[in-house]
Amino acid sequence: MAIYAKPSAVHDRLTELGLNESIVVEAARRGFAAWASCTANHPPLLPGFLAWGETVRALREQLIPLGWERSDKGNLSLVLNQTGNLAIAVSTGDERTGNIDEEPCTKSSKGPRTVDAVSMNQLLLFPEIPGFPVSFEGMDQRSTWWLLIHRDVKASEVRCELSSPINMSADGRIDGWAERIILEPIPFDGDFADISEDSNPQTPEIMVEIRRRL
Repeated sequence: MAIYAKPSAVHDRLTELGLNESIVVEAARRGFAAWASCTANHPPLLPGFLAWGETVRALREQLIPLGWERSDKGNLSLVLNQTGNLAIAVSTGDERTGNIDEEPCTKSSKGPRTVDAVSMNQLLLFPEIPGFPVSFEGMDQRSTWWLLIHRDVKASEVRCELSSPINMSADGRIDGWAERIILEPIPFDGDFADISEDSNPQTPEIMVEIRRRL
């Protein structure tokens, strides 16, 4: 696994991906602001959904003017680069997020679209592994990265990283990575003890299809 943590290495790797740290950090900052705007009187699931949604929105608002595109295929919300060979998703990470000495995982289980994306990452990195499809036909041929975000209330900081997953646990959480780009923590002030982080999964990859009755 490749880990980029030094500022120069982070800058160079993000540049190779067509990104810069200010864009990614600003997206995480806006997501945290949405989360922090909630109180104990809000529905328990709302802070996490707001944080996820505003982070995705911020990424898109900054990257679409640069030629990127949005995609919500299969309810997996992504932003895609100009060539379509790289995508970014957003999720809450566990307490190991942003720690170079520990390997993080997503806080919530993911759906089949995430399984497909991680499988494609595996196929792109290890095409010789037996059991993978011989042909890419019908599959989205792109590398999908996850912006992992962890809000550490005790440390008064938001830790985040942009990482490329290659493994999922039996319970559907992403827990293995080919590359991790560790970003600078975002400090914050304030008391958010009334907001329960455990009850707020951030990535609602909901697979229920609702149609208008004819």
